[in-house]
Amino acid sequence: MDTFTPTSPSYLGPHHLVHRPVSPEAFLLKATAPVRQNFAFSAQLPEERRVSGESGSRYHDLLFPLESLRRTMLFAARPYFRVPADRRPVLASGGAAITRLDAWRREGTGAAIALDLGLTPLDVLGGVPRGLDCQAAVSIDGKRCGTASARLVFLAEDVHGPRAFGRTESGEAASARDADPVSTGMPLPEQVGRHDSRDVLVGLPEYAGADGGDCLVFPLRTPAATEAPGATPPVPYLEASRQVGLLAAAELRGFVPSYAVLSRWRATFRGPVEPGLPLRCSVREGVRRTDGRVSRDEEGRPVIDLRLSFRQGDRVVAGVSATVLQDC
Repeated sequence: MDTFTPTSPSYLGPHHLVHRPVSPEAFLLKATAPVRQNFAFSAQLPEERRVSGESGSRYHDLLFPLESLRRTMLFAARPYFRVPADRRPVLASGGAAITRLDAWRREGTGAAIALDLGLTPLDVLGGVPRGLDCQAAVSIDGKRCGTASARLVFLAEDVHGPRAFGRTESGEAASARDADPVSTGMPLPEQVGRHDSRDVLVGLPEYAGADGGDCLVFPLRTPAATEAPGATPPVPYLEASRQVGLLAAAELRGFVPSYAVLSRWRATFRGPVEPGLPLRCSVREGVRRTDGRVSRDEEGRPVIDLRLSFRQGDRVVAGVSATVLQDC
């Protein structure tokens, strides 16, 4: 087996990735055919994490397996799938889900996470894939407790085409929308599961009737506003989704933020975020019960399904489906 330790952000900490080749030839020659390859990832979960350090959350972060998976794909692309160095990787979609909540609760001691990953090449041309699809099973301290997935595409040209047109389109739409007032206040850190106001990425919401129904609209203060979403880690989008989800769950269904957890997240990235222009997130309840009662999972815990749209003006740059669970 080929073992290595790829470079990572500091919050990932020390970790290991092991290639599990499907044939002896791949092990001996260190070469692989353009077919599915399997890997095993392991690491110690950080005890706390925030956008700039500590989170104070009662739960391990869904971001950890998703970012671990994304970095595994980037590392494996060249040596195992022969993707040329001049191809630009773009994250097209990603997701993660909790399937066993007790394993995600922080116990005050270090926990070990493991991912069993399968990477499948997409659109293979001349033995070189134009994309990679990854599916992973997540375990914490030996308990199978989640899933993660992602899709990367590798582009030779500019990822998003002419940026001038996209910026003009976003700017015109944003200017039109800015005529409608949006709250400039910020929620308290504990309302979004944080301890430090520096880690609050969303403003207070307003109700709006756009797109065929009532929704909440949140102004965002996030690093996502300065980068193309596909070219960067999903960190700001997942964190903004979590904070928006906790606020929306409290507003719509009375959830208590300190005992609410983002249990499922799935995002599709549709285009670049233009620097210097307002970025907002609109959210509505995905499925509303006709009797007005809150939905519950198989263990009877309250859950709310949400649909989020990250927008600059009328232009959607990312779409997210998410579930927030009340741990009670």
